[in-house]
Amino acid sequence: MRSSSPKHWLKQSLLYLSICVILFAYLFPLFWQFSTSLKESGEVFAGYNLIPKKVVWDSYATAWSTFNIRQYLFNTVVVAAIVTFGTLLSCAMAGYAFARLRFPGRDFIFYLYLGTMMVPGAVTLIPAYYVILKLNLANSYFALIIPFIFGNAFGTFLMRQYYLTIPKDLAESATIDGAGYLRTWWSIMLPLSKPTLATLGVMTLVAQWNSFIWPLVVTQNPALKVLAVGLSDFRLYRNIQWNALMAAVMIAIVPMLVILALAQKLFIKGIQFSGVNR
Repeated sequence: MRSSSPKHWLKQSLLYLSICVILFAYLFPLFWQFSTSLKESGEVFAGYNLIPKKVVWDSYATAWSTFNIRQYLFNTVVVAAIVTFGTLLSCAMAGYAFARLRFPGRDFIFYLYLGTMMVPGAVTLIPAYYVILKLNLANSYFALIIPFIFGNAFGTFLMRQYYLTIPKDLAESATIDGAGYLRTWWSIMLPLSKPTLATLGVMTLVAQWNSFIWPLVVTQNPALKVLAVGLSDFRLYRNIQWNALMAAVMIAIVPMLVILALAQKLFIKGIQFSGVNR
């Protein structure tokens, strides 16, 4: 039988070996961070052992109380949550308009908007900062939120592609029943687009959670620092407590791991329906 042939067995073995190597490459830094966070200070550079000789949890208490992780976490949650909500709302409405509404220049505007994805973020960094400065919003929550709350070209593209897969009959039936564009989008299209919304939500949340350059540029007040910027401050200490730093990093990434695990099914489903993987 073909399934038991040596060639098939060799292919399966190489496939599983490749998967194991890739998983090891991705997960080893995470395991190393977690291991270091549980070691005593004297053991951090004492060897290459992945399992600590003595497991201690004091590093987490030190990171939480001494390095102001609580404030950084609060700022990150507030900014990421508001930006994610705004992005979902804006991209869902824009995607529906580009997919279903008829207006002059629709396709030209869409492709022009899509072209902004080709512009690197570093190019717009200084102009965006200048605008924030002129609006007197620097060093505030508004500077962290407003530039990103109205969505982006990729999110609009993702939502548009999904709306194009929904049969037009549903929208036409709603129109016959007297529903307008807004009512059709809110009552029919939006509930059907939950997988894509989950995909876009997770992507936006992760991007905002790990955002570093923009928060570093627009905020100087320590009370407004987000996690990525706050963690970078550890290097400023003369005697870096590596186990406390690794504990702070673990505190920062655990919420994202939980969210990714919970939204995994919707995330994969949204990508499949949106045609991104085609």
